[in-house]
Amino acid sequence: MSIFSKLFGNRRQNRVNSRWNEFTFPGDIREPSAVGVFASSGVSSIWSAVYMARALQESYPDVPLHFAVNRDMAEIAGFLPWKPEIHVFDNDPGALDPELPGGMLLFVAEPDEDLLRFVEKTTPCACASFNSHPAVNIRVKIEDDLLPGAIHNMMKVLKLKTAGGWIPEAPAILSEKASAILSPVSHRTLPYILATESVASILEKKRAEIPLKLVITDGKTSNIPPGIDQPLLAAIVAGASAVITTDRDIWIHAAALRVPVIGLDRKGSFTGWDREASTGDTQFLEEWAALIRRGW
Repeated sequence: MSIFSKLFGNRRQNRVNSRWNEFTFPGDIREPSAVGVFASSGVSSIWSAVYMARALQESYPDVPLHFAVNRDMAEIAGFLPWKPEIHVFDNDPGALDPELPGGMLLFVAEPDEDLLRFVEKTTPCACASFNSHPAVNIRVKIEDDLLPGAIHNMMKVLKLKTAGGWIPEAPAILSEKASAILSPVSHRTLPYILATESVASILEKKRAEIPLKLVITDGKTSNIPPGIDQPLLAAIVAGASAVITTDRDIWIHAAALRVPVIGLDRKGSFTGWDREASTGDTQFLEEWAALIRRGW
């Protein structure tokens, strides 16, 4: 971090800390005038926000739910059963369209620098998270911080509902777009396994059993056009019978959508969600064989 970033970051943090309104616990948790969820631009952030929003929909069925999200990710909010009020931003998380109402109780699973910029300009009545951060003034202590279970644990501590074993479901418009890509003539997609090129190559070289069609996400043999946006990629993941991947974003999509997934993670970057990734080819092949045996 440069000295200028650190300086302005500290000033932003000080401004945020000086603007918090008086908050009454547990009254303002039980009966807020409005609740909101903030999602940064990353794939993990949007899915953790979706799970947080689903729990809040159960906990506050009669209170407006506001969802602040990067414009490029906004369609993923459509995986919720009830669409919240969407507020999008582009480069500046504090510049929302439309603006947020005042006095909001905000929840966030993965706070970051974007959240600090957001809170500085929108000034919610409080910001709750199970992670410590300068923009969080209600820290909920839990034992396990792996997603999505951490959100359920946080809600239990706050005596709110958890949405149980809920699984996100792709909205019809995204599912139709996904089918048009995978089956451009009929728009009727047969069962498939979604795979990155490198792991598909491992299976083919070892002559492993591949019971369904492989849909390749990258490389020269890709079945998916380059530059596809994340909401549409999520819909393609949602339609797969299983996923095998070296791509962390695809691994997170699969984990969030509860699609059987085997990740090959040579760099140790597949973290944060309650799925284990393989660290080498041998382990990957063993997990593939186990998946084939138990099915999906």
